Amino acid sequence: MKVYVDIDGVLLANEENPALHADDLIDYLVNNHEVYWLTTHCRGDNIPTQLHIARHFPSQNTLRNLGKIKATNWDTWKTEAIDFSQPFLWLDDDLFNEERQELEAHQALDSFVMIDLRDDPGQLKKVIDGIRART
Repeated sequence: MKVYVDIDGVLLANEENPALHADDLIDYLVNNHEVYWLTTHCRGDNIPTQLHIARHFPSQNTLRNLGKIKATNWDTWKTEAIDFSQPFLWLDDDLFNEERQELEAHQALDSFVMIDLRDDPGQLKKVIDGIRART
């Protein structure tokens, strides 16, 4: 399955700290799914994205895994980069109304996983378990 991942508010809890269980999530995703960046930090090239996030993850294993995440390219709405012809999940902390409408038009709203690290700092562990249960 394809999994699209945002950075800020998903893998990074804030500008200085990785989210709890982010290393585990990255490891699980890249070793079990086809993973794509879906973030403002990636617009067609994953190298700047890797450089942006790598400073937060000292683990060599995580750094290798970050290099396995593929780039996406989109202009206005992140849904422009999603391949709706295949099953997918999208992990993000925000969903614009236009993106919601696009997901609904493709009957894919349940493919969106809202991440809220403020209310649930350990949520990524639950996300891993939830993805395992879906596949």
